[in-house]
Amino acid sequence: MCLCGLVFTKVTLAQCPVPAQFGPQWVDGSFGIAGTEVGTQCTGRPVTVTTPASVVNARYIFDYKNITDTSRAEQATSFSYKQPGYYSIVQLGTVNGKPSVWCNSIQVYGTSKPTFSLTSECGNATKLTINTTGLAFGQYFIDWGDGKQAQVFKPGQPTPTYTYAASGTYQIRVRGEGTLALSGCNADSDPQTFEVLNDPAPITNATATVVNNLYGQVSITIPNTVKVKNYSFTKNGTELTRTNSIFIDSSLNATQSGACYQVAYADACDRKPATRPTVCTIYLQIEKETLKWSPESPFSTAVNTYTVEKLNENGQVVATYPVGNSTEWPIDISDNDAEVVYRVRATSVNGQTSLSNAISYGRTVKLFVPDTFSPNNDGLNDTFEIKGQLINKLEITVYDRWGNVLYNTKDLTNGWNGTDVNGRALSPGFYTYRIEYTDTKERSYSKLGTVNLMR
Repeated sequence: MCLCGLVFTKVTLAQCPVPAQFGPQWVDGSFGIAGTEVGTQCTGRPVTVTTPASVVNARYIFDYKNITDTSRAEQATSFSYKQPGYYSIVQLGTVNGKPSVWCNSIQVYGTSKPTFSLTSECGNATKLTINTTGLAFGQYFIDWGDGKQAQVFKPGQPTPTYTYAASGTYQIRVRGEGTLALSGCNADSDPQTFEVLNDPAPITNATATVVNNLYGQVSITIPNTVKVKNYSFTKNGTELTRTNSIFIDSSLNATQSGACYQVAYADACDRKPATRPTVCTIYLQIEKETLKWSPESPFSTAVNTYTVEKLNENGQVVATYPVGNSTEWPIDISDNDAEVVYRVRATSVNGQTSLSNAISYGRTVKLFVPDTFSPNNDGLNDTFEIKGQLINKLEITVYDRWGNVLYNTKDLTNGWNGTDVNGRALSPGFYTYRIEYTDTKERSYSKLGTVNLMR
């Protein structure tokens, strides 16, 4: 007899009772056990006893241990064992008017879940190996999880291999079934997942940017259905692999140069996409009065537009200047700030953004002082008028040759008309002036000179 697919736990067998143990008036009873092979059972499958007509008022104890268990006798003729082992089934009844007793012993085997392993070479086929040691069911039914009919496998046959028609995730299960005397002794495995991968998907997006004006950062985006083993970033011919999709290039001094990176990834089968885009950080420089930056795209797609951003001392954007696809921008000469920080923001056609390094541009305060004026009311150079750029505060004082103050004002819009503090017109000649002023950063300056008054 083949005890296929079963696990047995040894249990001490209680001795079957005989009539003499109950009294001299007791006689033998009789009963049978339904099944192909009497005495072989498994957990979970009901054991059914058959009572001959010669025995009346039959009652049964299905797990008899000693004579005190007779109080548990009941008329039920079917019982399911939960634990494997040896059991004594005892019948109490009446034969020809006399009390009767009879006993049959059975061995109950425990059915255990089949276990199996999957192996694959990263294609769409997998090999399934069932662990038949100690639990060789008569046959196995393999559900490959794709909705098709289960495959039958019997111990001794070649290891089954299955090829899937499409990519996807499949739940594979194995059912072990007993045969012959163990028919109905079945068990189901726990499911295992098998994934059939697509060809490596192209990289959806990749972006290079400058972070905190210090270093470069490259990020890769791929479909979330891809099972990634690692990401790769190649700079100057050197490939670096990372398990994270974001690469920090701390070796890049973003204020000194830019860098380009070829990006890729390897899937669980070590396959890489056919296309490996290159992305570059934006490197911003100043040439005279013009901002210029590197033309290479920081995205795996095209740049849609560039924007010049003006930053305050806290790094906050205080003004923006859209420049389209141009990679240079003349500095705004109307800006009254003496010192300005600029950076460039690129936006891709898909909405990703990338930042350049930030760069400082310092303007020099400019003061324009005429050396001659003629207050004759002809409408030309009638006043000694000061003009300038980036001037915050200004004070003008004019002296005669003996150092007496002839004119003083803090109003940049008011010019000197060639009169003294009492409003009297002064004679033609050279007069000394002193100008004290500050720029928009509150830095102080002073200028001393002479102006020629002509009439």
